[in-house]
Amino acid sequence: MIPAVIKKIIAAKESKQTEIDIWGDGEARREFMYAGDLAEFIFYAIEHFTAMPQNLNVGLGTDFTINEYYQRIAKVVGYPGTFKHDLSKPVGMRQKLIDDSQLKAFGWTHKTKLNDGIQKTIDFYLSEQKHD
Repeated sequence: MIPAVIKKIIAAKESKQTEIDIWGDGEARREFMYAGDLAEFIFYAIEHFTAMPQNLNVGLGTDFTINEYYQRIAKVVGYPGTFKHDLSKPVGMRQKLIDDSQLKAFGWTHKTKLNDGIQKTIDFYLSEQKHD
């Protein structure tokens, strides 16, 4: 979802679109982790493999609403427009959030804050867009 919203908001800013549709009411909650943190976890897990639980959820243990993701991405991009909810579209599951208690007990936690991960992802997207 994050890359699609980044692309959508950047395109809206570039075309001077004043309003963006959000499917559903925007209140569904989702948990997304920066890919660099997942890569770091993999190396951590390899180094501590014998202590790792057999079943382990990897994530942040915190979530945000779809509306919050749109707002934060818009702020980082500098999009001045507004959002409109398309209530004819599905909302999906109300919440998707892991229990990170075993992950914390294993000794690992994510390092990248949401806005930092969004900024890094936007920077990557813009650099790749220039090469297309």
